[in-house]
Amino acid sequence: MLLKNLLHKENNNLDIFRLLAALMVIYAHTYPLLPIAGKQDPLFTLLSFEDIGGLAVKIFFFLSGLVVTNSLLTKRNVIAFVISRIFRILPALLTVLVATTFIIGPVVSTFSLHRYFTTQLTYVYFFKNIFLQSEFFLPGVFQSNAYTVVNGSLWTLPIEASCYIVLATLFLIGIFRYKPLCLVVFVIIILDPIFDNHLLITCFADKDHHSTLLAPCFAFGCLLSVYKDFIKINLSLVVATTLLYFLFRNSSYNFYFFYLCIFTFILYSSSTKLCIHLKPSADVSYGIYLWSFPIQQIMIIHFAKYGILFNQVTTMLIATGFGLISWYLIEKRCIAFGQYINKNLSVSKIFKHEKSSFILNERTKNL
Repeated sequence: MLLKNLLHKENNNLDIFRLLAALMVIYAHTYPLLPIAGKQDPLFTLLSFEDIGGLAVKIFFFLSGLVVTNSLLTKRNVIAFVISRIFRILPALLTVLVATTFIIGPVVSTFSLHRYFTTQLTYVYFFKNIFLQSEFFLPGVFQSNAYTVVNGSLWTLPIEASCYIVLATLFLIGIFRYKPLCLVVFVIIILDPIFDNHLLITCFADKDHHSTLLAPCFAFGCLLSVYKDFIKINLSLVVATTLLYFLFRNSSYNFYFFYLCIFTFILYSSSTKLCIHLKPSADVSYGIYLWSFPIQQIMIIHFAKYGILFNQVTTMLIATGFGLISWYLIEKRCIAFGQYINKNLSVSKIFKHEKSSFILNERTKNL
């Protein structure tokens, strides 16, 4: 089908791929968090340029770019876009930060309660992360683990927020009115990592090479949304992109062909009847993503001796439970509240417009 039709909620099951990506992050994080000789990420062993966790994050960014751009271009309202993004990201993040900083932190910290709560780092961690400035350490927390990071998953949020800001800015200056111009911007973005981030002055410049690939993945989703009226998603497209990857698998930029292959496969698979039939009733991927890292760290404190597989399975189960709680108690309600605000803003605008028209008509009649 055409991509514009696939993007209707009833025609796809992109949620299940977000869920799989969240579980892939848990799977991948276990290897550095619980290092065992001879054990490493199987995808990295196979490809050498990407691991399962890195691929999962790039899937998140691709799907995010595709969906939020489609929403922005459909509604054509930047204020509504900003409100929707705020109520989608911040409430669940705030909940996780409160729990990790003021409940989990003091319980597992090697510091006394008084020292923990009087140490500046405790509050630096909370406030920097709530304003999307990544901070990873709490005083005395997870000190006996291989990594003392509290929540390593938070590093992607500032980058994603930056992508939203750039997207809204480009929309405001009118870039999306001209499809060829969008294509030029996309080409510059995908070339930027190849030229070591010298083409653009971006927030990705001080990150490692794998982090700089997140912007191109997001931009690819944006570009597909811009050209959604012309792009057909079918099995032939999947086969063609797969052949392209195998053709260029030994090139210096084989990773771009690999992501292209994966992304087209996701779009095609999400539109199949079987996949749509498996559509989950709750979008728990964001909740799982936020909660999984501290859960894994806690599991390592108490159950490290049971190994990698035990940590992966138990963390997936527990994090899914927390994801469900997060969705039904926080995310779903906050998304609805954001929609309520946007609806009222729209109604207010319509009312003001109609009122102005009425006054103008009355004045015209009097004249």
